Amino acid sequence: MTMRTQLWGITTVCCSLLSGCAMTNKIPEDALRLPESSLEIRSLQSRKYTAQSETEILAASVAVLQDMEYNVDRIERPLGIITASKLADADSGAEKTGLFFLDLLCAMGGGDCQALSMASDEQLIILTLVVQPSLTNREEYVARVTLQRVVRDKMDRIKVRESIDDPEEYQQIFTRLSKSIFLQVNQ
Repeated sequence: MTMRTQLWGITTVCCSLLSGCAMTNKIPEDALRLPESSLEIRSLQSRKYTAQSETEILAASVAVLQDMEYNVDRIERPLGIITASKLADADSGAEKTGLFFLDLLCAMGGGDCQALSMASDEQLIILTLVVQPSLTNREEYVARVTLQRVVRDKMDRIKVRESIDDPEEYQQIFTRLSKSIFLQVNQ
């Protein structure tokens, strides 16, 4: 076989593979459409505040986050973004009890399954706050908070990584933030 014949064969195979991939990968119609629940989640995570500037809201937010035992990791003042985190205990008495009895059953059977090492140990809660000017009113700003958590087990393995969508968590943050902004604006 000549070099030209080999190149022709390789080119033909590559083109065939690429054309086969292009025909089988049809994008579903709703692939880029957000689910209906995303609007509910966004409204849960957002509140409007009246203030002179984003800086007032960011300053009040830092105070609230520190009161709630968050460590402020990063502030991007020009973008209106605050990132904060805190470590919290993730131990569950019921989970530990169940895993202890599983370990006990394994020991009675002559094995050692170390189920208790899979118990939740601590969780890292990550909060991101974004403040943007309102599109409807010049003196209003929209603050949006998102919460995520990473739960690790006793062996420091990631057990759970998820967004937190608990309305009570967001309500607690926004209630404190409203009070703090009121005090900040009226000083």
